[in-house]
Amino acid sequence: MQDGRIELLLPYKGTIIKNLSLKIVFCYLAIYIVWGSTYLFIKISVETMPTFYLVGGRFFLGGLFFLLICLASGKLKKLPSPIELLSTLFLGTFLCLLGNGFVSMGEKSVDSYLAALIVSSTPFVVAMFNALFFRQLPSISHIFGMLFGITGVALILYNGSSLSFSLTPGTYMVIAGLFCWAFATSLGHRMKVPSNNLVNSGFQMFFAGAIGLIISAIVYPPAQTIIPSISLKSWIGLAYLTVPGAAAFYCYSYLIKNEPSSRVVSYAIVNPPIAVLLGILIGREKPAQFLFWGLPLILIGLILMLYGSKLKEIFFKKHDHL
Repeated sequence: MQDGRIELLLPYKGTIIKNLSLKIVFCYLAIYIVWGSTYLFIKISVETMPTFYLVGGRFFLGGLFFLLICLASGKLKKLPSPIELLSTLFLGTFLCLLGNGFVSMGEKSVDSYLAALIVSSTPFVVAMFNALFFRQLPSISHIFGMLFGITGVALILYNGSSLSFSLTPGTYMVIAGLFCWAFATSLGHRMKVPSNNLVNSGFQMFFAGAIGLIISAIVYPPAQTIIPSISLKSWIGLAYLTVPGAAAFYCYSYLIKNEPSSRVVSYAIVNPPIAVLLGILIGREKPAQFLFWGLPLILIGLILMLYGSKLKEIFFKKHDHL
């Protein structure tokens, strides 16, 4: 280790990753651990805090924090164009407000690790929307990945007698959040948004948070009657989702600019096992009957979705030399 850099013996594209900066290592740990633990802290927060107070508070404060950073660093010298603002409003509504909102509602009755495993199906649903909207037909590896992943989720939801008994209203809420997130993710690639990722994310979170707080003021009793009933544990959950959650997103933005995307998306594979471990060991959640059969299938499906074409390329290259 020299000058704040560390050498890691990690295989990547047949080589060794050397001189990986400590900042990059820290950023990976942040998105692995913080995002993997998000579901447990949502579960803790919604025990006594109304959903839209949680969603509105965490995203309003997080978005405001990002925008203040952009103003201080000169990245936001003028407002984005009206089209860009409308795009961030749309994406913030579907990704943050509805995506996270429905998942948070669902976690009032659904275990945090189960919510995380359902949401881990996002790449499969995005592929479905891409095929539906843009005629982007999935490759063979993607098809097998979708089959493995969806089978894994179904197996975890199966309670030994019927899948329908596991599809509770809370489960449907989490699935609705998954579809909202995947829908916006698919369309988001074609929308005109601010070129700076921090500005883009800041406005998305700010708009979603503001709408969430407005909804809270309309549908819930006055704040002065609700706040006394919110436990300290729920406030800690909100603080965790707001501060480390926003910091993890900043780390993600940094990695997108400084690391290969194929390595950055590894969080999608690492987060589910972390969520399962935290939910069972810390949250004292009861493992589903077929959890340890379904989880490997989900991970295999994600690997095929994210790295299937590269694995296929490596496989055929090896056999070409035989």
